[in-house]
Amino acid sequence: MDLSDYVRAVSSTKMVPALNAILLQAMDTFGAAAISGYEFPYGGDVSTGREPIITTWPEEVSKAYRAQMAGEDPLMYAAMTLGTPVHFLSINESLHFSENSSAVIDIMRANGFKDGVTTPVFAKPGAFAYFAAAFREERHDMTEAEMRLIKIVFSEYYFRYRELTRIQQSVLSNRERQVLVAIVNNKSNSEIATLMNVSEHTVGTYVRRCFDKLDVNSRTQAVLRYIGGGASDIPAD
Repeated sequence: MDLSDYVRAVSSTKMVPALNAILLQAMDTFGAAAISGYEFPYGGDVSTGREPIITTWPEEVSKAYRAQMAGEDPLMYAAMTLGTPVHFLSINESLHFSENSSAVIDIMRANGFKDGVTTPVFAKPGAFAYFAAAFREERHDMTEAEMRLIKIVFSEYYFRYRELTRIQQSVLSNRERQVLVAIVNNKSNSEIATLMNVSEHTVGTYVRRCFDKLDVNSRTQAVLRYIGGGASDIPAD
């Protein structure tokens, strides 16, 4: 896999289904037979029953994980504590698996999965997720470099996933778009109010709405999201 080509493809795609296809193709080059990713709520845990942002596990495995293991996954906690990818075969002997977790591992093995790599990924402070790649053979040849490449692949996916889902879920109105364009052109709230023939208070309200919809908290971040995150392609009202 050419990492540069992957990053270019991820960065240029405009839809989540296409993004998912790019990720699956990339993970196939590592020999991964299944993948999954769970997004954490701000400051929280992946609770039991939480839906993944992507998964290709068999339904039996996915249901068992969400019902019995999602909130107490020792591999997840090991990866999150270390902040690095972890290799199942290399670490499982040192972990404590509850009865529920052990039952889920047994279901995974019954479905032909013998090994895996799990990793945390971070889109920005406070925004993180947990990804896993499963293999049908024991990967005694797994290297630190390969695990780090897997983390990079998941990280680039997750960053773009957040950009696309937040933009697609939060369409800017005509007025909000006007304000955002003015911000990109380095206009102050007072100047924007004059241009739009509204009060400065009203402009402040539009600015806050733009920040909320684009998931940013500063004018600089809004400009970067507009330029790099696809905000300029959002259809107006």
